[in-house]
Amino acid sequence: MVKVKVWDGFIRGYHWLQVSLLFALWYCADNGEMEWHFLFGYALLGLWITRFIWGFIGSDTAKFRYFLKSPKALIDYLSDKNKFDRVKFGHNPAGACMVILFLGLIITQLFTGLSASDDILSEGPLAQYFAADTVSFMTWLHSVNFDVLLWAIGLHVVAIVAYKLKKQPLVKTMITGVAEYKLVNSIVQPKMMNGLLAWVIYVCIAGAIWWQWGHENLGYLLY
Repeated sequence: MVKVKVWDGFIRGYHWLQVSLLFALWYCADNGEMEWHFLFGYALLGLWITRFIWGFIGSDTAKFRYFLKSPKALIDYLSDKNKFDRVKFGHNPAGACMVILFLGLIITQLFTGLSASDDILSEGPLAQYFAADTVSFMTWLHSVNFDVLLWAIGLHVVAIVAYKLKKQPLVKTMITGVAEYKLVNSIVQPKMMNGLLAWVIYVCIAGAIWWQWGHENLGYLLY
């Protein structure tokens, strides 16, 4: 078995921070802690933007052009009886679809949240730029999209279990960044970038978002 670095430090941290932020957002909304809900939302928005940027300048396995394939490639992969034995660094075609699905659902959740209002105390910073009917629609979509997001998370968990049963520990790999393969010496291994660069980008973006929108929420919590 040959050990190969497949995930850089940012992609691994991004994955687990995203999970933590989604849980925190749900918990805060469910318990009426809306100031914290907005602050965590701004943190997630900064994380999403950074992941999008890293999809063009990051490690090979993080780049969209590296793992996004045609619909035919997805069909071929799903119908391949030996797919679990193939050497594939990073996301396979099915995993790539899940990445795009999550990116789409999360940015939808973020944008609708920024544009939503409960007509009482809480209002997203973008709501002021939309008509009342549009804000109502955004508020409705924010709720519906979250339900879809939960189903996607459930599907993702099922896939993780399925791969675990096939001796592919996806969770362990996402923690360590290293996967084990057979006979990969003749295959060009993915180029890794220093994930610290992405974290610097994230701090700058998240800091700018908090400075623009989060200072009022933070001020309310502190004073």
